[in-house]
Amino acid sequence: MINDETKIPLQVRLKALADFLPHFEQPGFEFGKWLKDQGSEPGIIVMPYYILSDAAQSFLQTAYDTGWVLMNFDWPSWKSTDEAINLRDDPAALAEATPTQLARLITVLIREDRFIEGSLGEAYESGLLTSIVRPAAEMVIAPDKGQFT
Repeated sequence: MINDETKIPLQVRLKALADFLPHFEQPGFEFGKWLKDQGSEPGIIVMPYYILSDAAQSFLQTAYDTGWVLMNFDWPSWKSTDEAINLRDDPAALAEATPTQLARLITVLIREDRFIEGSLGEAYESGLLTSIVRPAAEMVIAPDKGQFT
């Protein structure tokens, strides 16, 4: 089961993710950008920070609202497992991921971004985020694929 805390049907949840695929695949789409604030006062240093685009913010909110960000999940431990590494590094494995595996990977990326500024943007730039959304879109088209947890 992806997230026992949500009552949203799996197909609705998959479609919520799938709806971002056209944005993510659009040429020139900007997920976010680094900003360097020069500071307005002498001696004040403001570290660069990553700001998400409106579409990226919407993706983040949708992931939380539709239960793709798992609560009560030990994501720091799971991200070091063979399963997580294989999903992250092998496009063929990710293309065959179950909804639960997609949720785990999404959770890792989103939660990790709270500790490593810009890491979600890096996941998009590397193609990983799009590669996570693509199987969700395929499960919407072929619902029987999404029945596996």
